Amino acid sequence: MILPATRHLGALIFDFDHTLTDFGRGVDWQRARDELVALYEGVGVDTARVMHERGSLPIVAALDREVTRLHDEARALATRTEASRLLERVELAGAERASLLPGATRAGLGLAIVSANAESAIRAALARLGLLEHFTAIVGRDPCRPLKPEPDMHHEALRALGCDGEAALGIGDSTNDVRAACAAGMLAVGVAGGEGSPEDLLAAGASFVLADLTAAPVLLALWRAAAEDDGRL
Repeated sequence: MILPATRHLGALIFDFDHTLTDFGRGVDWQRARDELVALYEGVGVDTARVMHERGSLPIVAALDREVTRLHDEARALATRTEASRLLERVELAGAERASLLPGATRAGLGLAIVSANAESAIRAALARLGLLEHFTAIVGRDPCRPLKPEPDMHHEALRALGCDGEAALGIGDSTNDVRAACAAGMLAVGVAGGEGSPEDLLAAGASFVLADLTAAPVLLALWRAAAEDDGRL
């Protein structure tokens, strides 16, 4: 294990689904897929040809590129916005069934969530779980803002937290989570058992990979001890 040069931590930025909660298990993704097909076929897209990527969000990106090719950026944005709204409706229905994953507890640091899910659905799930007030910032999907692996969402969360990237950890289960955190100047911690294998998460730039969040308190304690040894705290 190689500790980074800057060990003082001010914030943790989490992915939501497969990291903090099992949110996605309660969402009717087949309904979302069917509604996306109808939406994009309505603007002339051959969805059977385009939709070869796994999951609703990669599908939206692929379909969006095709609308831009067939029409223009303005039409693509309008369609992407409607796609985001229909996904939000499906996600809100699933928010009532979300539960916490093991180890998803408070860490005594500034907390934020950065997720490709709708902010309203994340807030609904957290409110039902009694955790909403623990998070300073929740940055969800926005049709006008790039999704991970671009760092835009992480930058917004860092601004809300008042924290520099070098003093924050980005924690997530996918290679896109890791790449986005690294691109925002943060150290990335992968969580196994979600979208990315431990090998893929490390290859994407994760400094550590945890079996689940139950290992996070140990990692943070070691980090604090190392900082105290260096006289940084």
